[in-house]
Order: sequence, then structure tokens, then C-alpha cells
Amino acid sequence: MVVIPYVENVSEAVARIMRKDNVPVAMKPHKTLKNVLVHPKDKQEKKDLIECVYKVPCSNCDETYIGKTEGSLDSRTEVESKTGCTFTRSLRASSLTEHNKSTLTDHTTQENYVINWSQVTVIDREPERFTRWIKEATHIRKEGQQAMNRDEGSYQPSHAHDCFLDTFPVVSRTGRTEYQLLLTKASDRGRNVKF
Repeated sequence: MVVIPYVENVSEAVARIMRKDNVPVAMKPHKTLKNVLVHPKDKQEKKDLIECVYKVPCSNCDETYIGKTEGSLDSRTEVESKTGCTFTRSLRASSLTEHNKSTLTDHTTQENYVINWSQVTVIDREPERFTRWIKEATHIRKEGQQAMNRDEGSYQPSHAHDCFLDTFPVVSRTGRTEYQLLLTKASDRGRNVKF
């Protein structure tokens, strides 16, 4: 017996052809009430996400900050947003000589810019700490000059991998984001890539 999904007019034609060859056919609906109505897990809100790599844009310029967190994204952005504030001209002049622990604080105080906390986006999620470090470093490097990060993240991958940074996310069946590498022509980059 062959079970095929039911598609109006198509399934009947396929079933007729198969019955001529004595192949029994059963049809199953593509959408069922269970698929439509039952959702065992609630959708997670962005603020409740944990173990992720995130991106925060600046409201005044094109630069973005890329960070990672083990805890919830909400608690991380709450801590970071409290460190930044705007200054008058005299306070800004004195703040130019200071070097703060947070890159975001430096950006807001030295440039007198405002970080757009309402536009925080989750770039990637990863439960493994070391892999999350690699993903953060990769996203910082992909961002290039637009990243306001001081360094390349907790892990610094070799620059030999830079030719593979033309990537796009592909969601697998498990829902995790994997990376499919796009190999550009060696002549476009001036590099010889051999496998």
C-alpha cells in the first residue's frame, strides 16, 4: 500500500494510475486538526531567550554592537542599558579621556549617541559556551567596520577562515540555525581555494 498526501485533483489522478497497476493507494490529509490546533510549547518571547548572540544598533549612526549572553537577553540588555547616558558638552569633553569597561558606554559617552535598545535582535542561539564564543566572533568579523566592538570577541578564529564568511543561515529540521557556506570564486577574492 502506498500512502500519498491529498492534493485536490492531483491525488485522484495518481491513485487512478496506480490502481491500474494493482497498487493500493491511501490518501492522507496534508493539514490535520492536530497540526493546526495543537502547539505543546508556547512561543518564547525575545526577552526570555537564553544562551544567545545578539545585535544592538546605535540610533545615531550605522554601527552595531554584537554580544553574547548565557543568561536571559532581557537581564543582559537591562544591565547594559543602565550604563549608558547622554551628557552635556562639558561632561562629554571630560568623558573622552575615560576608558570604560563597556564598549557601549564608551560609544554613548564619547560620541554622545543613544543605543537603540528596542531594536535588539537575536542573531544566533547556542547552548554550548565555546561554540557561542565562535559564533559571536564570526558575527563580529562579518559585521566588519560597522561593529563598534573593541575586539573580535572571546574567541579569535584564524583569518584563514575569512574566505568562508559569506554565509547565510539555514534552519534545519530541529529548528537550530546551521550555516551553509557559500564558496565564492577564487578569482573574485584573489585566493586559491583547494579541496
